[in-house]
Amino acid sequence: MYLSIAQQRSRLLASGLSVSLLVAIGAGCSASNSTSNNNASGNPCAPTSSVTAFPVPQGPPAITGGFAYAVHTPGHRVVWYKVESSGVLTRRGEICAGFQPTFIAANSTRKLAYVTNYSSNTVSAYTIGTDGGLASLGSPVSAGDGPGSITVDWTRNFVYVTNFNSDTVSVYKIVANGLLELVEHKLTGGGPDAVAINSTGTRAYVANFRADTISTYGINATTGKLEDVTVPNLPLTTAKGPNAIAIHPTGSFLYVTNEESNTVSAYSINSTGGLASLLGSPFSTGIGPEGVTVDPSGKLAYVADGQANTISTYTVDAATGLLTAGPKFSASGDPEGIAVDPTGKFVYSVNRASSDISAYSISDTITGALTFLSRVPL
Repeated sequence: MYLSIAQQRSRLLASGLSVSLLVAIGAGCSASNSTSNNNASGNPCAPTSSVTAFPVPQGPPAITGGFAYAVHTPGHRVVWYKVESSGVLTRRGEICAGFQPTFIAANSTRKLAYVTNYSSNTVSAYTIGTDGGLASLGSPVSAGDGPGSITVDWTRNFVYVTNFNSDTVSVYKIVANGLLELVEHKLTGGGPDAVAINSTGTRAYVANFRADTISTYGINATTGKLEDVTVPNLPLTTAKGPNAIAIHPTGSFLYVTNEESNTVSAYSINSTGGLASLLGSPFSTGIGPEGVTVDPSGKLAYVADGQANTISTYTVDAATGLLTAGPKFSASGDPEGIAVDPTGKFVYSVNRASSDISAYSISDTITGALTFLSRVPL
């Protein structure tokens, strides 16, 4: 059964147990090409020192330019796949990341990808080649304590990373060569677990897991810094354990999964980017929801139910943003990050316990029904 980061840490510490792993500190080697630095674990991405590690979540795959990118947290690496016309993923390669990578953001047009490394407290940068492969871009940059969720404003060249343990959001500027320069560490609510920005780059929304709130910030157009906005937009109380965010393609609605309440909440976004009151009651999910996504048409939503090993489906009312629950579909071990591909034809979930990715086709665009296609290892 999956437990939240806070629950996992408290149980490990209370029991006096330490999970020691041989881990990677920083990015660099290509796991598929480098063998000379293998240690006793046989993993070329693992260094030679032992560090206490904790189970951490895995974010959704990044799908861009006909390729999919995902992190393999226990293997300390990033894996990429070719997205076939059938929706099936074909594994193409991998590269080392930092210690326990959690989330990835990628853009094939910019030919850049960024990965958060939860237990290295860093963000790694990569370039994307013409074949979809990744190559390390400089040394990882420092983040706060426990970096997790990442989102990128590719138009305005800003990167936002939540730091779960230091209660901050790190803001970076993408400079000309694709490297990151730190702008600030913005203090937010307790346990920031997800961050999203609106399409105009004027507002950022942060889900604070421990505080059970959603914070709204203005974004400085010149620096990318997060600026406090007036009450009631900061913060808005939500159900327990908010941990993932999706913004509707129209920019009018925001959806947040609540891990400890087994629900997904819907909010309207007003003309200035502020969050209005809750749209209806929180909607039921399976046990332990970990991720949420909305398809490009804005008509369908999906939630990965980590502890239930299911994917919940919903239809979205375009006028009100309200969700109507559809059937739940069986999934692999502990589905967490979930995404719909840019064509709106396929759904992909990253499964932490089984260390693989499940691919589904959207077989009914009215109800959102899914058909299982395949699973590929991370």
